Amino acid sequence: MDRVERRQQPVRAASPAKSGEGGSADWRRRIYLIALLFGIPVLVLVWLLQLGRTEPDMYVMYGHPALLVMCIWGTAWLLKGRSLQVAERVVFLCNVVAVLFQSFATVLSAPQPMIDTSSPAYWMLVAVSILSFLMFGRREAIQVTVGLYLLGVMLPWAALAWRGLPFSSQPELLRVQLTCGAILALLCGLAWYRERFQIEREARLLQEHLANSDPLTLLPNRRALYPAIEALLAEEPENEPASLLLVDIDHFKRINDTFGHNVGDETLQAFASLLRRTLRETDQVGRWGGEEFMIILPGVSGEVALEVARRLQQTAQVHPHGVAGTITVSIGVSEWAAGDTLQTWVARTDAALYRAKAAGRNRVVGVWASGDQRQMTVQTTSDGGRHELSSVEEILETTGQAG
Repeated sequence: MDRVERRQQPVRAASPAKSGEGGSADWRRRIYLIALLFGIPVLVLVWLLQLGRTEPDMYVMYGHPALLVMCIWGTAWLLKGRSLQVAERVVFLCNVVAVLFQSFATVLSAPQPMIDTSSPAYWMLVAVSILSFLMFGRREAIQVTVGLYLLGVMLPWAALAWRGLPFSSQPELLRVQLTCGAILALLCGLAWYRERFQIEREARLLQEHLANSDPLTLLPNRRALYPAIEALLAEEPENEPASLLLVDIDHFKRINDTFGHNVGDETLQAFASLLRRTLRETDQVGRWGGEEFMIILPGVSGEVALEVARRLQQTAQVHPHGVAGTITVSIGVSEWAAGDTLQTWVARTDAALYRAKAAGRNRVVGVWASGDQRQMTVQTTSDGGRHELSSVEEILETTGQAG
């Protein structure tokens, strides 16, 4: 498939997310499903290994079956496309209870070393903290993480005091707690950095958008149009055409002087909207400056571009713009030629527009690299609007260039 065909392929609509979710929620749903499906065999395997021990871990024996039920329920719930928020809350609460229960289990497991019963709780605490950052904002997630960590630290030491054991007897417990604290601190730091990075990125994208967009018409400005032309030329389109149009609203200063600049702005906005409605997604239209607009038509020959310009000129006449009434436009057309640069192509199109205005305005003039010139003039029809602007696709099909 060549570039012309690729450009004319319809854009595929994005598949709707389940339950009206956005892209981020859809990805979270997938992550949760993977985690739950991975957790089910792990819970079963660890529980089976405890069956052969003379003194099985009480938390594993009684806690893992409960977590297994939670994983099975969560997997079924998510696969059915039900509320992601409900699944998050249930899984989060179940894991919080599991962490606290595992920390408190040290009180009931005197024959075992405290590190054996409390250590897994801290790694589970890390998982719960990660889940909290997926569910809540950064500030709330940090508060949840700090609160759970403090509880997870205090419960084993409270168990030591309740059993009358000296704190110095559990140096490994302190090491595990400090390691967990360092991991959680790193997690909070990464969350802060991610938020700052996202804020800065959004601010940078906004600045780039403002720098490359016309604030009145919301179209790309000249700063954005020129790179688009250079990118088109960089593709070396020897085997396919491309055309430029420069469109000027005739006697626009008269609109500003007669009706005021507010009406002039409304006219520009309405005309920009008309341009957007008539172009393909692969075409690009922008405000070149003042009352002038530039249209980039990839895959369109100069002859077809002249027809597009003629239809546009005709439609502008039969669609009055509010208070300003009927407007006319002058359009310069030029087809890409071998050896063209940004400067030569735009200059030739600008020369075509100048000739259209010099010839009396309300005209379409095409200028080719060979020096040939074509001129078309459209007068307002008496039926007052029966001639609608065909889309570029329709014009391509009519001229046989759509394929």
